[in-house]
Amino acid sequence: VRTKKGVSMTNQGQVMASAVDNEIGKFRNIQEEVKKYRNDLAIVLKQETENEMVMIELDLLNEPVGIFKLLGPVLIPQGLDESRQTVRKRLEFIRSEKERLQKKIAQRENSCEELAKRIGNMQANLQKTTADAVRQIQAQHGAQ
Repeated sequence: VRTKKGVSMTNQGQVMASAVDNEIGKFRNIQEEVKKYRNDLAIVLKQETENEMVMIELDLLNEPVGIFKLLGPVLIPQGLDESRQTVRKRLEFIRSEKERLQKKIAQRENSCEELAKRIGNMQANLQKTTADAVRQIQAQHGAQ
């Protein structure tokens, strides 16, 4: 970009605007990640609830009772203690997955907040630079 006097200078505003756009793109990507993690968390919470209900029902049962496990297209008999142990292990896994997702969400939300602050600062600097450039152009036109 050249000024009226023919002096070559880079357009700092365009560079800054491009940087802001890049940061906004990162911000949107992080928001999409958080959305995905929240959807995954909802599924895990549903699984946790279902398995807790199964555990309550198993705790209400007494031996001898017929419990069957679906393995592919076949129902296989399973003991009450083995069923309880299987559900406990499943609940442990689900809870660890829930914890992992909650940590990921918190981390990404913190990143999002930091990025939002940085974008706000960058936009403020861009506005200041734009205002300074307008004043400089007005001063040049006023001097002619």
